Amino acid sequence: MSFSRKLFRFIFLLLLGIAISFSGCRTSEVSREQIQELEKVDNQSEKAYKKEYEAAVKKHHKMQSDRTKEMTKQRKQQQKQYNRNQERSFWDRLFKKKCKTEFGNG
Repeated sequence: MSFSRKLFRFIFLLLLGIAISFSGCRTSEVSREQIQELEKVDNQSEKAYKKEYEAAVKKHHKMQSDRTKEMTKQRKQQQKQYNRNQERSFWDRLFKKKCKTEFGNG
């Protein structure tokens, strides 16, 4: 290989390396205002999603029969009663921190 080809190859690789090193992203220069604007847009879209979800849930409950609504109401009451019975007494929770129950450590 001649000297001119080696020199050309060296200069080409040097310029290529410089071009690659200076073509990086500038993510660190994102302004605070841009970040706040993005968060505002995200919050608005999240609120819209929650509103649509709540409307869908209301529509779902409205479409159910009266018997299903009554059964759901009774089941919630039963769950509340069951959970109240499973809870340790105030005295145990206050003074016996390591009280073992049949459901695991309290």
